[in-house]
Amino acid sequence: MKNFTGIILVVVLLAGMVTAVFAHDATIVKSIPANGEVLAESPPQVKTWFEEELVSGESTMRVFNTQGEQADNGDGGVDLNDPNHAIMIVTLPPLPDGSYTVQWHATLLDGDASDGAFAFAVGKGQSVIPAAVPNSAAAAESSSPSPVDIIAVVFVGLFVLLLIVSLVIRRRQA
Repeated sequence: MKNFTGIILVVVLLAGMVTAVFAHDATIVKSIPANGEVLAESPPQVKTWFEEELVSGESTMRVFNTQGEQADNGDGGVDLNDPNHAIMIVTLPPLPDGSYTVQWHATLLDGDASDGAFAFAVGKGQSVIPAAVPNSAAAAESSSPSPVDIIAVVFVGLFVLLLIVSLVIRRRQA
């Protein structure tokens, strides 16, 4: 019985390491405008490139002014014209001079989700200041657990149940 418990412990530890290895964040490769860039005039859009394919419908991008008001056209998401689905795009109306923060939420194909932000400014002599984003926007961007997280919780639960059953059986045999 000691060997059986030891084997179960090794399997659980290895499974935990595999889960940790596969959990990762989305990473921006580049963006237009770039983080911290000051533009002479309003860009027609904001575009970001990610390292991996994104899930359309779950990945979003929005632009906020320094008052925390959404300043884009409300169409931010995965660029479906990109065959790799690794680009997000949001269109903009003509923006007045000022600083703007781009907030993004990216969900990868494996279910891992990440949030991030970067800022740019429009107008000569403007400085880049991150926007005060409303709490409702932050709450809307919160993500549900990824499938990997759910599997890990179920696996740990089953391990605990198996451990309890194993201990009960050992006590009855003693």
